[in-house]
Amino acid sequence: MSGSNALARFSPKKTLAALAVGSVLFVSAPAAIASDTSIVKGHIVNASGSNLSNATITLKHKTKGLVFTVETNEKGDYLLRNVPVGEYDITISKNGYEQSQENGVRVSIGQSVILDGQLYDAGTDNVERIAVTGSMIRRVDTASSTSGLTFSQDELQRMPVNTGFESIALLAPGTAAPGGSAFKGASSFGGSSAAENGYYFNGLNVTSIRTGLGSIRLPWEAISQTQVKTGGVSPEFGGALGGIVNAVSKSGENEFKFGAEARWDPSSLRASQDSIYQSNGEIDTNTQQDSYDFKELQLWASGAIVEDSLFFYGLFAPRREESEWAGQTTKTSKDREEDRWFAKLDWYMTDDHSIGFSAMNNKRTWTNKTYAYDWETNIVGEKQGVDAPGEDGGKVYSLNYNGYLSDTFSVSAVVGRVQEDVENVVASTDPGVWDFRDGTTTLSQHTNSSVSEEHYTRDQARVDFSWDLEDHSIQFGVDYTKVKVDYSSSQNGIGDAQGWWSVYTAGADDNSGQVEGADYIERRVRERFTDSDVTSMAFYINDSWQATDNLVLNLGLRYSEFENTVSDGRSYVKMEDQFAPRVQAIYDVFGDGEAKVFATYGRYFQPVSANMNITQGSSSIEWFEYFELDQLDSDGHPVITADGSPSRGAMLRDRWYRQKGITEPGLIASSSLKSMYSDEFTLGYQQEVFDTMTAGVRGIYRDLGRSVEDTDVGPVLSKKLAELGITDNVGQSSYYVLLNPGEDVAISYDFDGDGNVDNVNLSAAEMALPEAERKYLALEFTLDGSVTDDLRINSSYTWSHSYGNTEGLVKTDNNQADPGWTTSYDYGDLMDHAYGDLPNDHRHAFKLSGAYDITEELIFGFVTRVTSGRPQSYFSVHPEGVDSCAAGNPWDDCISRYYGQASHYDENGNPAPRGSAGNLPWVTNIDLSLTYMTEIFEGDFTIKGTVYNVLNSDSATNINEERARYGDSGLELNPDYGMVTDRQEERYFSLVARYEF
Repeated sequence: MSGSNALARFSPKKTLAALAVGSVLFVSAPAAIASDTSIVKGHIVNASGSNLSNATITLKHKTKGLVFTVETNEKGDYLLRNVPVGEYDITISKNGYEQSQENGVRVSIGQSVILDGQLYDAGTDNVERIAVTGSMIRRVDTASSTSGLTFSQDELQRMPVNTGFESIALLAPGTAAPGGSAFKGASSFGGSSAAENGYYFNGLNVTSIRTGLGSIRLPWEAISQTQVKTGGVSPEFGGALGGIVNAVSKSGENEFKFGAEARWDPSSLRASQDSIYQSNGEIDTNTQQDSYDFKELQLWASGAIVEDSLFFYGLFAPRREESEWAGQTTKTSKDREEDRWFAKLDWYMTDDHSIGFSAMNNKRTWTNKTYAYDWETNIVGEKQGVDAPGEDGGKVYSLNYNGYLSDTFSVSAVVGRVQEDVENVVASTDPGVWDFRDGTTTLSQHTNSSVSEEHYTRDQARVDFSWDLEDHSIQFGVDYTKVKVDYSSSQNGIGDAQGWWSVYTAGADDNSGQVEGADYIERRVRERFTDSDVTSMAFYINDSWQATDNLVLNLGLRYSEFENTVSDGRSYVKMEDQFAPRVQAIYDVFGDGEAKVFATYGRYFQPVSANMNITQGSSSIEWFEYFELDQLDSDGHPVITADGSPSRGAMLRDRWYRQKGITEPGLIASSSLKSMYSDEFTLGYQQEVFDTMTAGVRGIYRDLGRSVEDTDVGPVLSKKLAELGITDNVGQSSYYVLLNPGEDVAISYDFDGDGNVDNVNLSAAEMALPEAERKYLALEFTLDGSVTDDLRINSSYTWSHSYGNTEGLVKTDNNQADPGWTTSYDYGDLMDHAYGDLPNDHRHAFKLSGAYDITEELIFGFVTRVTSGRPQSYFSVHPEGVDSCAAGNPWDDCISRYYGQASHYDENGNPAPRGSAGNLPWVTNIDLSLTYMTEIFEGDFTIKGTVYNVLNSDSATNINEERARYGDSGLELNPDYGMVTDRQEERYFSLVARYEF
């Protein structure tokens, strides 16, 4: 095969051994997403420095025996695509010249190995010189400006990095840990919300199907390399505004290998944090019964079924978790089991064609036991109900192909399925009952407040092509995804006991009908069902053009379409004509590949979450009932009756319906709905320093161009229907519609029941919703590489500012991990004074990670993150008669008051702009590890001890931001404002023993 892509010229000067380091801050050349392969390219010259054509570059995989060859073109350039990741011995030869060779060159996912060589006439005494950049080498790649990090498993094992994509992602600059405990640990990339990232494994999208918060659980031992993309993402990736995490698995080799690893995180070596109490003395976060013990065994084997051709890899990883915790009235113990496994076959049919198949299982099961409990005495009582089993997870299958159709035209493809299921069985039928009058008090001894069954399937396929021409390298492809959503849920309780039961103090004009300052009981029932789909189709093209010897232009475009349906198959969301340009300009400053300046622009579209098929597109019936208080206990709380519900008196008003299960597409989404998107601009400089390191600076600006929100248009719609002379006979109080804030809304439904559809258009002026705004401005400084032969580091400082009026798909303020269905924009009045510093605004972030070889056998690893705290806000009830609630405003009904403490005002009704109430404390996290490696019985033995959060820091990451509450005399200062609701995880110890032979 002969590549023909013209590449930048580099002066060969350093050997591979002199340059080798660990993980890198990369800028990757364009490469297909769909397989565990990468690119090797370079430029060959003769002794006088003239281009050397028809030189042969031969790559031999050190452990698979695979051999790849390519010849240089008339300019001395070569390019070889679809090279499987791994280590290679590379030779450069031509008749009449001395052969040169470099051994142990590592090819990594998504990164180009750039190997330039100089050959001398046969018989000369000069030694060839080869310069290598990219991949495992810490060099500057002048062909691309995608930013991020890539780690091999070997590098991660030398550092105190926990398993999971999020632990790896947090090593990169521009990423921040989530502020909400409900976000499943998912990170924020570049100011985007934690639900706006994409996760890939062996070419498959493995992002959590329902919420997009993190990835599904993966077989971490089976992962070979992980790549984190934080900016300047090329057009083969889509469907994410934040960042991309891309990983590939291990595979078999010619030599048979076996291994075992055991991990134990003992509960006895886990620190204990203090409980947190409300102002009234009631416990809020109870740590008195906390216990967590984790054990995992991993067994693997790999080898060749047919030498140099057919390889296998298999992993079995059983894990066991034992946890205990308590609230106010119950204690729960959970035993969770998971027999995770992974299998992979790779068949290299010829030098030009290969296929691979992989399968995995991550289903886990558990049993919950719930006991009566008294937090004041810390005494555990009788068991409540029966053992409650549950399960989640599923299976993943994929088939991939890589091949050369000609010397300059290659293809890669992948097809696969990801399944996720969640099922639980309640231990008792008692509903959940809470008293919110003075803090939060749990009155019930329920085991589950809700009952649900969830099944998700993501089928996907993609094909990527690469065509290498003289001065152009063109990639193009197509991907298709179809998600099946099968979901049902309701509240626990039987008959009249079913529901979420809450005790409140009424405010002014309370929806319950109770007078202000008096108490009442609310019963809320919400039943949802959907059997629906989410589909997406995308096409992309990218031209990597060597415009001059020093300038590379990557000119890309991605086109995509999204569709969401209701249960009968009709579309309620159909997004088309989504054109996303991705442009990069990279200039080789000195013409030697040691420094570059670069600029990028990209547009990124975010699909409507599968979660919206449940929250917006499902048959959702939701109603409320309100009651007088009846029998009370000695503390003034309602007595719990035999069926688990609270004792209650007469109903205060008729049953009030919020939703009646309507799934008419014309009513639940505006027909003029357009896609959510964000634009990103970056400008940067990167340079090789100290021969073994690089330093860089990058400026980033991100701007949310449009958002998709759910808004209850009921208050505005009622005025419009009256104006049109249409009577609303639907019988529900709320009309939640998917729309673009700041734009016109078009809905249609037979509101008066006369058999004719009523088309209603609400202009942007009539809606009076501010446009969604989210801006991110950042400056990143990086220094990475080998300080000495024994010390490798990745370090960064990021100054950033995230501001606007919406966080995005999820909401940290109230820990709402419900993508697309947060309280933002539910009413126009909720957006008054919402502009300010956003929850993902961490103004300063320092990161340092790496490893130090104390001896050849003893390695010290470290990961340190020091981050400034997020902004705080005041939330209270929107005062009547002001701002959007002023008379004559479309939102003058001031419905947001019934949301309680959800508007940006203080306890006195004064405006309190978002993020203006100070900041949470700085968060310092230091993890340390010590690894000992030796050889035993001709096998490699490793034992590693890791201490996470060495300082046992417990800085708050989230607090109660409700500034006011309702008291006997109306609105008053909430004494629990500022109470810590989330904090850093306590210090714990992990021990890992590993043996490979």
